[in-house]
Amino acid sequence: MNPNRDHRPPGRPRDRAATARILAAALDLVIRHGYEPVTTQMIARTAGVGKQTLYRRWTGKADLVLEALLARARSEVDKPSAGAGGKTDLETFLEQTVKALKTTAPVLRSLMALAQGDEELRRRFRENFIEPRRRVLTRVLETMGVTGAREQDATTAVMFIYGSMWYRLLLDEPLDSAWAGRTANFVRRALDTDR
Repeated sequence: MNPNRDHRPPGRPRDRAATARILAAALDLVIRHGYEPVTTQMIARTAGVGKQTLYRRWTGKADLVLEALLARARSEVDKPSAGAGGKTDLETFLEQTVKALKTTAPVLRSLMALAQGDEELRRRFRENFIEPRRRVLTRVLETMGVTGAREQDATTAVMFIYGSMWYRLLLDEPLDSAWAGRTANFVRRALDTDR
């Protein structure tokens, strides 16, 4: 055996193109049909893969959909973009978030409802979706100078923003650019920052 040969983990390497197809198929199907009616079989067929491919990568439909939602948020919300037209980075981030929610809100509501009766799903939802979103928003607040000794202020602002967002989301109340602007202005004043 050649000692200089690269060692690879057992099994076939993950096909990134297949993963992208699966995530896109999962999100498209649950947006069009709702969370409950969509099966892993439908997702696999739409993505052009076998069901076992899904089961090797995700523990179930909920985890797959959570990853699809996170991938969408990363591509549509987390794009680095400086505030345009006098808008702060925070307002831009919130506007991108509500734009993404126009299609994904019903899916998020369904998953959150399911998580209330399933402690393990709730844990995974928090770790795999909620916490990453909080970290991204915290980084946005850091662009406003909220760091170091003011870390608790940033934590409170994150909870305020997402608390307000989830409240409106769960009650199916408007989440739009007007909300984004008002929320960004309120947080900016509360943090006493002009940036």
